[in-house]
Amino acid sequence: MLRDVREWFDGAADGEIRALEEVPGIDPERLRELWCAEPELMLRLDGLHTAAQRAFERRTRVAVTEELLRALRAVAQGADVARLETAVALAGTRLEADTATAGARGLNTGLTCGIVISPVILLVVFALGEWVPRLFGVGLGCQERLALAGALVCFAGGAMGAVFSVIVRLRDPRQLIRDSLVAGDGPGGAGPGGSGPAVDPVQLSRALRQEGWYRVVVGWFLATALYLLVAGGILTLLTPPGSPAELCGPGPLSADGHGALVKTWFFWGAIGFLAGLNERWARGLLRHPSAPGGEVPGPGDGARRS
Repeated sequence: MLRDVREWFDGAADGEIRALEEVPGIDPERLRELWCAEPELMLRLDGLHTAAQRAFERRTRVAVTEELLRALRAVAQGADVARLETAVALAGTRLEADTATAGARGLNTGLTCGIVISPVILLVVFALGEWVPRLFGVGLGCQERLALAGALVCFAGGAMGAVFSVIVRLRDPRQLIRDSLVAGDGPGGAGPGGSGPAVDPVQLSRALRQEGWYRVVVGWFLATALYLLVAGGILTLLTPPGSPAELCGPGPLSADGHGALVKTWFFWGAIGFLAGLNERWARGLLRHPSAPGGEVPGPGDGARRS
C-alpha cells in the first residue's frame, strides 16, 4: 500500500537497466544480423527498450518491455519485421503517454499542495499578526484586524487565480512536454530517431511539482502587491465597498454594515484572484528549448494570435 502511494507521487523505483544483448532467449548471432539488416529500426528499439525500463508507471514498464521483447524474439525466429515495427510504434506512443502522465501528475500535485498549504499559512500569518505586536506592547484594534483580514483574503484569492490560470493554459500535458521539456525530432517529442522520450519522466514529475508550487507562490506575491497598491491609496481606480474606518464604529454593525463587510471580503478575494491570473508572466513553465529567452504560448494561444 505504501509502495503504491509512493509510486503514485514519485514513480516506480529505479531498477537495473538491461541492454538487448543481456535479454535471455535471443540468439546473439541473430541479433547482430538484425542490427546489420535494420540498423535504424534496431536503434529505435534499443532506445525504447531503455526508456521503457525507466517509465513512470510500473505497469507501463512491464507491459512495454515485454511487448518489445516478444516482438524481437518473434522476428529473431523468422517472423516478419513489420511486427517489430508495429511494436516499436506502439511502444513510442505509450511511453509518450507515460511521460505526459508523469508531467501532469507532478504539476497537479504541486498546485494542490499550494492550495492546501495556503489556509495553513493564512492562519499562521493571522496568529503572528495578533501575537507579534503584543511583544512590543501594542494591541491590534478593529481597523488593523480588518486590514489584516482583507490582506489574507486577497492572499488566498491570488493562490486560486494562479491555479486557475495554469489549468486553463495547460489543458493538454502532452503539449506542455512537446513545447518545453522534450527536445527531439520524433513524434510527440521523441529522442534522436524517435527512440523514446528525451527526458526522464520521474525527473519531469519532480520538476513540474516544484513548478506548480512556484506558480502558487507567484500568485501570493502578486495578490499581496496589488492589495498594498489598492489599500495604500496608490491605485485609486479600484475602491473597496467599505474601508476599515467605516466598518469600525463605536457601536455594533448595522445590517448595512454587515453587508458592506461581506462585500469587502469578496472584493479583496476578487482582487487577489485577478492578480493571481497574471502568474503567466513569470517565466519558466512554458519555455521552449530552442528559445531560452522567451516563453512559448500555451495550448490554443498560437491559434488566437495567428
